[in-house]
Amino acid sequence: MKDKFLEIIEKKVLNFINAESLINERDSILICISGGSDSFALAEILHSISPQYNYTLHLLYIDHHVRQNTEEEKLLIKDYANKKNIPFTILNIYPDNLSEKTLRDKRYKIIEEFAQKNGFTKIALGHTLDDNIETIIMNFLRGYGLEGLTGIPPKRDKIIRPILVLTKKETTEYCNKKEIKYKEDFTNYLPITLRNKVRYQLIPFLRDIIDQFPQSLINQNIILNWDQELLKDISTEYSDKYIKSNMDGFEFNYNNWSNIPNAIKVRILKNIFNKMGENITIDGLIYLMNKLSKRRKTGNIAIMNTIKIYKHGDKVYFIKKTLEENYEYILSIPGSLKLPSGYEIITEIIEDNKESIKFDDLWHVYFDYDKIKTDKLTVRNWREGDKIKPFGLKGKSKKLQDLFIDKKIPKWKRLEIPLIFWENELLWVVGVARSNIAPITEDTKRILHIMAKKEV
Repeated sequence: MKDKFLEIIEKKVLNFINAESLINERDSILICISGGSDSFALAEILHSISPQYNYTLHLLYIDHHVRQNTEEEKLLIKDYANKKNIPFTILNIYPDNLSEKTLRDKRYKIIEEFAQKNGFTKIALGHTLDDNIETIIMNFLRGYGLEGLTGIPPKRDKIIRPILVLTKKETTEYCNKKEIKYKEDFTNYLPITLRNKVRYQLIPFLRDIIDQFPQSLINQNIILNWDQELLKDISTEYSDKYIKSNMDGFEFNYNNWSNIPNAIKVRILKNIFNKMGENITIDGLIYLMNKLSKRRKTGNIAIMNTIKIYKHGDKVYFIKKTLEENYEYILSIPGSLKLPSGYEIITEIIEDNKESIKFDDLWHVYFDYDKIKTDKLTVRNWREGDKIKPFGLKGKSKKLQDLFIDKKIPKWKRLEIPLIFWENELLWVVGVARSNIAPITEDTKRILHIMAKKEV
């Protein structure tokens, strides 16, 4: 007869999985296991309830090479995996003096890459209710706002946390009753990190002075998650209405900014940064909100990490900052070149096939190759004094600065636009204008085709 406690624990996790839609039938689940009671409980519970979902399991251990005596952990996991007939993989991370956050980010990246490569549909992590309570308190102390007070999410993309409803005491007792050997990381008991100080100093103090703790915090967390869901939906509506994506990033009309409530503004800004591959802190959000509240003419508003915020006319732009202020590269014919700004330039020679020409496409240009006769071009960005000989000026040159003004191209964008040169002649301002050099005629035999594309 099955132990009543084990039944209660497994039922609690099963109900949580169903309520949060964490697992689907026939999922392939990668379990991240450390050797502690939490991750062993996660693995054992998922193994015990697997017949109800018909999913497959795989154990993954990440060796950070930071602590000694990890061999015992690996042997315990290997022994467990063999007994349960679950595949087991070990991956290595070498710290190289990385910070704790960078190491954590690197760990998540390696896990997600492994999951993607091997076709896992879910990544299961062993965070518990205790971890969630600690995280909420830490986020409050760090000033992470409402979103921080919602704690650890049960799921995010492929990542799921099925035992987020269990306490550390429950996972430990579960492993003991199942006679599963585990090994806790001794560094979890050292009062050297904020989490450990919260765990062993602050939380016991709060239990002493507040009878309802931690249930009061858990109840608040539930309500705040409801609030967060509503605010997320509202911010999405405002974003769809006012925020536009473009090839360089995002933009909005400054005249509409004052129509948006502040609580929604900060969520819109955070979402923009996330979509552009950057995080923004609470301090950064407040700083940027203050900057955007001040009316200004054309110019920089702020540069934050790799993102430049710029105002031009009535528009505010969020763009990726150019990695190099001035650049110059050689582009082979045929060949391709990727630029730090996200552009890719590709060249090819077309033999007597004028039907494929797209004259009305600003991202494709064509030249009579026999009039140019070169195996390489130069790609660089705009410099003061650059000129182009456009069609319609009877061979006369026009300053690029004047061309940019005519085309209403903002200053921040001008340095990022690639220019294609043949010797000292400017052939193409990518996506903007082609020169009158070496035009295609009826006598053209070989065509130089230059195309460009940009990652959004």
